[in-house]
Amino acid sequence: MAALPNALHTAYRGVHFLSRVAMRDVSNMFVYGPHTPRMHERIWVDPQQCEAMNAGFHWDDFGKIRKGDWDIQSEPLTEEPRTQDSRNHWVKIQACLAHWNDGVSWEATGIYDHLLKLIKERGTADECKSIEDIINRYQKLDEIFHVVRNNQKLSSSAELSRIHFREAGGIVFHIDRNLRPIFGFWGCHRFAMAITVGLSSIPAQVGVVHDGAKDLWRNHFSISGPCAT
Repeated sequence: MAALPNALHTAYRGVHFLSRVAMRDVSNMFVYGPHTPRMHERIWVDPQQCEAMNAGFHWDDFGKIRKGDWDIQSEPLTEEPRTQDSRNHWVKIQACLAHWNDGVSWEATGIYDHLLKLIKERGTADECKSIEDIINRYQKLDEIFHVVRNNQKLSSSAELSRIHFREAGGIVFHIDRNLRPIFGFWGCHRFAMAITVGLSSIPAQVGVVHDGAKDLWRNHFSISGPCAT
């Protein structure tokens, strides 16, 4: 009996989600013109060319064309971020690189202690509520990493599930005025996998595009590489 209410709730959430996306697409196109990104639009990015990160944007910003120096003010990936919120994501990338590149154990990377601290402050972190949850999560990440390394590709949303919408849930990259990708802190572990394995093209969702690249960004990032479907 519980199956029907659950199905109806899922259907309602799906319709609500698509309605929000449709309204955002129409609104952004009206404001920014035909070059504006669609919400969760799939792009193909060379992660090796990404040298900067920016946590200043959120879901409500995605799909917009933005002027200003936000791209220049983005922080280098090689340096510890200035804000704690950005650092909470950045340390995940560093832990992954230390583990998968250098063979450091997950515990020794400090990621377990980091997430336990966040759980103590917030009650949950990355859907984890205990050290057991954390250990299981990173064991699963190891399994995914081995698949990515063996296949030499990151799968798109369409490959991962028959029920998908564009590249929703994918890694987020913003695009600067010089057509360079800026990591948006969504998909830290998958981004680290791509860097470690040395992938040259991965599926992602576009976040914010700089006004200086509005006429060129789509063609530049629409060509898929070896991980094309």
